Amino acid sequence: MQMRSGGEADEYPPDGPPRLVRTRSEPRAPAIPAMTKLLITGAAGLVGSALRPLLRSSFDLVLLDTADFGPLADNEQPYRASITDVASVDAAVRGVDAVLHLAAVHADAIGFEQTLDVNYRGMIVLLDAVARHGVGQVIFASSNHGWGFYQVADTPVGDTMPPRPDGWYGISKLWGEAVLAFYAEAHGFNGTSLRIGNASAEVADRRRLHMWLSFEDLARLVAAVLDRPQPGHRAFFCNSNGPEPFFSDAGLDALGFRPARDPRDHLADPAIATGPALPPDTDIGGSFAAANRVRRRTRPDMP
Repeated sequence: MQMRSGGEADEYPPDGPPRLVRTRSEPRAPAIPAMTKLLITGAAGLVGSALRPLLRSSFDLVLLDTADFGPLADNEQPYRASITDVASVDAAVRGVDAVLHLAAVHADAIGFEQTLDVNYRGMIVLLDAVARHGVGQVIFASSNHGWGFYQVADTPVGDTMPPRPDGWYGISKLWGEAVLAFYAEAHGFNGTSLRIGNASAEVADRRRLHMWLSFEDLARLVAAVLDRPQPGHRAFFCNSNGPEPFFSDAGLDALGFRPARDPRDHLADPAIATGPALPPDTDIGGSFAAANRVRRRTRPDMP
């Protein structure tokens, strides 16, 4: 089964992404951390493929995935293997300074058994290798789907609000956050869970307008997180500075990070900006929530 990137993603445009540089209109970019080698799991997935050209200007990359990587840059080292392959993961982790863990299987109606190998066992295989080789930083691509059964009326969802997963994919991401927190504390490395809203090249619909993050900003965020000095685990939501965001940006503020790209400037269809607002009882998890909700709860705050 092909490994896919965390959160929601679309294909990257063919004209290619810019380097990690700041323009006059952008917030100041974070300092590039003093490390050179970054492992990306799920590197052939949609998000991984989009981030590679952005990150390889600042890092030597080690790539792990079951799918074909396409053309490789001189500073990219590929491992064509599953995240559950203990020997291959050990070889990929050996010698890296940090890990960006994107590998996951996902679908709106995915079942527990379908997530078990990659999302659960693969996480353990990876973190065991991280602990064994003394890697100092791990970034985990968590997902908005851990909170997908919140409704528009509940937003913005804060970093400390309890999970409301909208399916087995979201449940696996919540489990991944907990396991990363355990390993980070037990083994003394920095672990960060990025609760990605929608990482894509364009805003596809009204729902994503409230939770979108550009690939360029996500790459900048990875660099900012790797520059975080505090040990232990941190988790925060990631969406851009668009209108009425579904998720709080308090975690990004604490990190000193502000997204540069406004979702209103990256609409797939200009009509998205002027379309009707989402009803307040709309589940923010979109198709994932729709596929898994059997009965709608009664809200005393709504007629």
